[in-house]
Amino acid sequence: MQEDPKKILAAVDGSAQALDAVRYIGNVFPSHRTEVVLFHLNTEVPDAFLNLKKEPGFRSNVLPVSAWAIQLKMNVHKFIETAIKILLNAGFPSEALKIKVQSKKAGVARDIIRESYQGFDAVVAGRSGVSRLKDVVVGSVANKLISKLPHIPIVAVAGNPLPGKFLIGFDTSEGSMKAVDCLGSLMGNSDYEVMLCNVIRPLSIHPEIKKTFNPEHEIKWIEENKKNIEPALAEAANCLIKAGFSPECVGKEIVTNKVSRALTIVKKAEEEGYGSVVVGRWRLTVLEEFIIGRVSRKVLHMADKIAVWIV
Repeated sequence: MQEDPKKILAAVDGSAQALDAVRYIGNVFPSHRTEVVLFHLNTEVPDAFLNLKKEPGFRSNVLPVSAWAIQLKMNVHKFIETAIKILLNAGFPSEALKIKVQSKKAGVARDIIRESYQGFDAVVAGRSGVSRLKDVVVGSVANKLISKLPHIPIVAVAGNPLPGKFLIGFDTSEGSMKAVDCLGSLMGNSDYEVMLCNVIRPLSIHPEIKKTFNPEHEIKWIEENKKNIEPALAEAANCLIKAGFSPECVGKEIVTNKVSRALTIVKKAEEEGYGSVVVGRWRLTVLEEFIIGRVSRKVLHMADKIAVWIV
C-alpha cells in the first residue's frame, strides 16, 4: 500500500536564502512522496497611509510607496516562478506543488505557526531572509518558531548544504528519539547516509566536580556513559533501518572528552560533509536539565553552511 505523501511548508520571503531553502527541499526531500506548499506573507502598505494620497500635501510621498509595494509583488511573483522551476527540475510533479500567498495577519511567526497546523509534517525556512534570517533563526522570528512549533520539525537552511548525509546529535532523551523517528518518516527508503553521534563531556568541565574526582573517576565516568548510551544507539539504528535506510548507511559513534557538544557536532558535520544536522528539541541528563538553549540552539547558531533540523 502506497504511503501518504509528506507535506512540507516552505516559508519563503523572496530572499536569496529562501531560494536556497527551496533548493534544499529539491535536493533532499523525496520528490515522489513529498508535497510542498510555498507560503509567502505579503507586506502590505497600511490603508490609512494610502488614503493620504487624497490629501494634496501628502500625495507626492504616497506615490513612491505605492510603486514600492507594486514592485514587491512583482518580485514575489518572479521568486515563486523560480522556486517552482527549481522543484520541477528536481523531479517534483506539478500536482505536488502549491502556492499560498496571503497578507500578514497576526505577524510573520504567528502566521507561519498557524499555517503549520494545516496537516504539515515539517516547516523549512532559510536562515537569513530579507531582514537576515540569521535573525529569523537566532533572532525574534526563529526563536518564536522554535519555541512554539513543538508539533513538527523546523528545518533552518544556511547556504547550500550538501545533500545525502545526515548527522543526528543523539542522546537518551525523548527528543533525541523523536529526531530519529522524524528522519525515518521523512527520509526513509532512501540511500542517504545517517550517523548517530553521541558526545560525552568530561567531568573536568565542572570545576567543583573536578576538585572531588580524580582521573580514575573520569575513566569510569566515560565508560559508564558509554555503557548507558550503546543500547539506545543500537535501538535508534534499528529504527532507521526499519524505516528503510540501508544498514550499511547507518553509523554510530561515541565521541569523548569534548567540552562542547554543539561545537563537536557542527565541526564533525563540516569536516565530514554532513549537510544536515538533526537535533532533538529537549535534552535531559543527570547533570543538566535544560534544553534547547544548551545544545540545539547552539548548533543552530554555529551552523553557517548546514541545514539544522530541530525536532
